Order: sequence, then structure tokens, then C-alpha cells
Amino acid sequence: MLKRNLMGENVKRNLICLSIALLLHSLLPDGGWGAQVASLASRQWSLVKKNGVYWFQTPAGNRFYSKGINTFYGGMENEKSRRKEAFHWKNHFARIDQWRQNGLERLIQWGFNTRGAWSDTSSDLKLPLMVELDLGRHAKLHWFDPFDPASERKTLESALTLTAPYRNDPHLVGYFTDNEVGWWNAPLFRWYLEQGWDNYTKRVLWQLICDHYAGSWECFLKDWVVQDSVSNFEDLKQAGTRLKLRPGGEGIHLIDRFTYLCARRYYELVNKAIRKAHPGALVLGDRLPLYYHQDAVLAMVDQVDVISTNYNVDVADGWVAPYYFNGLRQLADKPVLVTEFFFAADENRSGNLNPGHLMNVTTQTERADGTANAIRNFAAFPNVVGAHWFQYADEPRGGREDGENYNMGLIDHFNEPYAKVTSVFSRVNPELDDVHRCSQGFSVVPVSDGSSEVIPIEEKSGKISVTDNSLMDWDKAATRLEGFRAREPYVPFADVHLTWAPEGLYLASLASNYVDWGLLDYQGAFPLSETFQLHILVGDKESTLRHYAIHLLPERSKRFPDRLEIQPRLYRYAHGDALQKLPPQGHLQKLSKPLPHIAFEAFFPAEWFGFARFQAGDQLAMNIFLVNYYRELTMTWSAAGTLKQEDLPGAMRTVVLQGGDQRISGSGNGRYLVSGGKPPLP
Repeated sequence: MLKRNLMGENVKRNLICLSIALLLHSLLPDGGWGAQVASLASRQWSLVKKNGVYWFQTPAGNRFYSKGINTFYGGMENEKSRRKEAFHWKNHFARIDQWRQNGLERLIQWGFNTRGAWSDTSSDLKLPLMVELDLGRHAKLHWFDPFDPASERKTLESALTLTAPYRNDPHLVGYFTDNEVGWWNAPLFRWYLEQGWDNYTKRVLWQLICDHYAGSWECFLKDWVVQDSVSNFEDLKQAGTRLKLRPGGEGIHLIDRFTYLCARRYYELVNKAIRKAHPGALVLGDRLPLYYHQDAVLAMVDQVDVISTNYNVDVADGWVAPYYFNGLRQLADKPVLVTEFFFAADENRSGNLNPGHLMNVTTQTERADGTANAIRNFAAFPNVVGAHWFQYADEPRGGREDGENYNMGLIDHFNEPYAKVTSVFSRVNPELDDVHRCSQGFSVVPVSDGSSEVIPIEEKSGKISVTDNSLMDWDKAATRLEGFRAREPYVPFADVHLTWAPEGLYLASLASNYVDWGLLDYQGAFPLSETFQLHILVGDKESTLRHYAIHLLPERSKRFPDRLEIQPRLYRYAHGDALQKLPPQGHLQKLSKPLPHIAFEAFFPAEWFGFARFQAGDQLAMNIFLVNYYRELTMTWSAAGTLKQEDLPGAMRTVVLQGGDQRISGSGNGRYLVSGGKPPLP
């Protein structure tokens, strides 16, 4: 029995070694590694677009979809690891090279092909490597003074130091400039406004304010409420200057212009520094923090090779909201790399509690199912060139130093794999190149005025509850509306899902929007005009216009002290003003995601629209508007119309309630790969 087991292990090891050899062969023009490894240092990775689909391209000229793993390293030796409450290689291997061999064999077996951020950089691990530099932090660009003339020299000096260990590494693909620094527009504005006149970025902001208002203090005061003794533009030069947005004003657009200038300066500095420090290495972006500001994306478009973003999967079934990646595609036709995603389960062997706002489920089976769907869904976007799992091992029992405490690992503290999850990667990772090759995601539908087409709204396929804190019961692919637009150069910032049943309309939305607490000047309740809001306007068969709105008020989170939650409100509108507040019970629920994540669903009874009951074939005139916080951006389902009283209702789309075997061609509703339920594993 022992001999047979050893023979089986040898066969398994030989197969893994063969897989490694085949992977390395694909990276080289003529195959083989040893003699040609040195020449790879002078060869370059690149990016290509084939038939509308983006890929990495290896130095050998092969297309490459990056299936990466973050934090693939031997762990930290500390009190927790010595108590077996955290993973560390010394608890399981005599030498670190034994751990590396074991880990590499596992990654290849599970279908991974890239070492992502914070991974072991040893040349023994012959997998492509992407390195996170923290360049902006080391060069003190963020929250210091990026417009200081010395910043260019400091950034280059930091880049030369930080890239030195990798400039001759044949495995290196490129560099992430930072991680989750974030372009939080209002905090940047407020922080630099408070600086003294010796700060060069403060001077840039002051000049922008003067130019934005063409020197008119009267125009300035329409948007801003001044604090302290400020009474003119010169006073804004003082240190400690504070301003608040005036409700109903347009000051948020000044903040966005400043965000663009700061982001542009950052991306220009880090791009120039890396190009000089390590010619040929890819600039892989700064790993946006589960959210992006559109002005920052516009600022980076020609300064990075890849837009990198961390991502929190939207629904436990692995659904990935298309607005996020379609929005990046419309803002910047660039490759996108998902640099961090994960699922955690309450059922785990490391004792992780998963106490936060990130994606967690109950069981390892649910974790595996969601993971399988998510990795296919990422690959189904033509602009996504890879997705990196976070991370190799579970976080320590009781949490890491910053308190984060998640079952993120492919292995537990005891070096044992989570078999259900790793088997998903083993089976699905090999499929992803074909999935990506055929990818379309959701197409971006050209916007018309809606007058010449009839949009089918599908009847719901099962029971939908608006009290279960979940979108798992939605067929999200079939119900997603297309054709929304925003004012150029901006793009839609949310997805809207709509379905019907005889009893009424069901609506859901996934979105993101940052809110800075204390930015707005108000007393009492948060003004409805400044909330994130969705308006649905429906004309019934007598052409009577029915107008309902969902307003999301920000409030301090009781669960997460450093975050805000949304508090939903439902209203019936008449003549442009909120006329009646409606009870939310049974009609409206938020999902438990703190900002900047937004998720909610609603039910509108048929009688609210003048129908006793809906039936297949009913036609409605409809328009839907979404406005984000402080009226920063608006997206509308029609090609015309605003929420101003004189513009309502705008161009209305004609929708038909479709049921049974009815089919209407030309609906514009694309089909996504996996909407929910059990993953279609091979």
C-alpha cells in the first residue's frame, strides 16, 4: 500500500512538473527555460487587442490571461504563528525552498499562472511576477504636495530604489504603483484647502477656484458656504480655510476638476519615473479601491498600460455588476486587471470571523459556487485581462494588525487546502482563456431617444423578496436594463434591473458613490436634493404620469465606525415636489453594504400605476433617472429629459410586459455568462 501511494505521488508530481514546463514553454519563443532565461530580461511584456478582446502578451508573443494569486509567500513569524494561529512555513517545512516547491506545485495544479502583489519574489518560483511598489507613498505624493517642483526628482529617486531588485528579473511583468490610495474627491479638496500658502498644491487649487468662478465672489457663494472669516478670494489663501457645499449649488463640479488635476499629476509623475527607472516594464496602475472616481480614470488614461482595480463581488452567487467594467471601458479603452477579489466563509478551519463589509457567505460550498461564477464573469468582459485572488493563506486568528480577519485563504493556518474552493480553480481556470476569447460581457448599447423601439420587460422567473437582504433571487442577466447614458465625458454609474409580475414591478440597483461626511452645509435632515436618488416615471394607458422616487440618505454606520450606511426613503412625486412619503415595509430595502457600495431593491404595486393587475402584453411609457450624491452625475434611460420640472417627463421609452413564450427581437438586453445559482462546473 505504501509503495502504491508513493508511486501515485510520483506520477502526480511528474504531471505537475510537466504542467510547469508547459507554462514556461508558452512564455518563450522556442520553448525551454534554462539557456534562454537570461535573454528574457531584455524582452518585454505587452498588451494586445484581438477581435475586440484585450490580453497580456508574453515576451514570446503569446496571449496571456492572468490568473493570479496575491500574498503568495511563506507568512510572517510572530507570536500568532508560533501558537499555530497564523500560517508560517516553518510550522510545516524544514526549509523555505521546500515550501516554495510545494506552493508552486499547488498553484500550477490549481491553474494559477501569475504571482500577484506581495508575493514571494524568489527566482525559484518560475511564474510571471507583478510587484506593488507603494511608489506614491514612498515619494510622498499623496497628502503631501504633488505639485511641488521637487516631486519629479523625489519620485524618480524612489522608483530607482524600489525597482532595483527586479530590473534583471526575467519573470517580471510590471509594477503596481500603489495600492488602494483612492481618489476620494472631497477629502483631497478639503485637505489641500486647509494647507498654507507654502504648499504648491494649495496654490494650484486656489488658482482653479478663481478661474472656475471667473473672479466672481457672488458666483462662488452660490455654490459654497464659507466658514470662519473668509470674505473674498484672497482670504482663501489662509491656512485652515474651510468651505462647505451649499445645498442646491454646483460646487461638487469644482471638487471634481481638482480631483482630475491631482490624479493627473500623480499618474504623470509615477509613469515617467517607472519608464526611466525600468524601461520596458509595464505600468500596471494603482489598484483602485473597490470603487473608482470617473475623473481619476480620465486622468490616468494615457499614463498607465493597465487600469488595475480591486473588486468586492456584488452578490454571493458571483454576479459582477457590468456597469463597473463597462464604465471603465467607455471612460478609457484600456485593459483592466482585477487585482484583488475573494470570497470568505463563516465555516472555516482558521477561526476567521469575517466581521466586516466584504464578501462573505456561510459555507465553503457557497464560497466555491460564488468563486466559480465570479472568475467566469470577470473573464467574460473583453477589457478584463485577468483576475487575482486574495490571498494564499487565511488571515490570522483574531485578525491581522489592522484588525482585518477573513477566511480569504486557499489554505488554512495548518497548510491544508480548502478543497472545494481549490477544486473550482483547478477545473475552471483552464477554461478562462476560451471564455475570454469569446467574451462580450454586456455590450454598450447605442442610446436612442427610445421612441422607435419597444423594450420587453421579462416576467419574473421565481419569487422575489424585498425583505431578505439579498439579490440572489433575481435573474440578474435577464432583468438588467441597457441604454442608460450620462453627460459626456462621464458614463453611467449604476446598473438597474427591472422585472414584472401580475402584482407589480420589481426594481433593483447596484451602484457605487463616495460621500464625505461633513462636506455639505445643512441643518436637520439630509436634504433630499443632495441624496443618491432613483426616479421612475410611468405613463399608464390613460397617459397619466406616475412619478416615484427612492432617496438614499447617508448616515453613520453602527456596524463600521469609519463608514457610512444608506438609509432608504420612498416618495410619490407630483409636479416635481415630494408630495407623499410612502412606507418602505414590503416596498423598499437596502442591502447591508456600507458606502461606497450601494445596493437596494423595491416593489411597486400595479395599482400605483393605475392597473388592477399587470398582464403580458401591457405597454407602458417609462423613463428612469438616477442622480448620485450632491447631484454630481445624472444618468437617464432616455436620450432626453432632466429632473427639472420644466423638462419632465422627457423622452419616454415604450416597454411591453413580456411573459410566457413571447419574444421580441432587438431588445438590446445582452446575456451575461453566469447570473446566479449553481455554477455550471464541468
